[in-house]
Amino acid sequence: MSVTPPHIAERLQIAILTSEQMRLHWEDPDSGLHYYERVLPLALESSAGGDRLRCLLLDEDREISVPVDRIRNLPTPVK
Repeated sequence: MSVTPPHIAERLQIAILTSEQMRLHWEDPDSGLHYYERVLPLALESSAGGDRLRCLLLDEDREISVPVDRIRNLPTPVK
């Protein structure tokens, strides 16, 4: 089970609370396909398989759940 590092979880929570649109790149763990999509983060959820980011795909208007450890371009906090 992977746990999201605190600085990444903080950055994602900020994006969720401010309704920040993000362009994320991730790999689907089942198919190995890569995606680069505009999303609206909705929630950071913990599960037995690791943390997942529930978000809305803006171009398709549908909700998905992305494993946080598969996101390749996670934004980091700027301090």
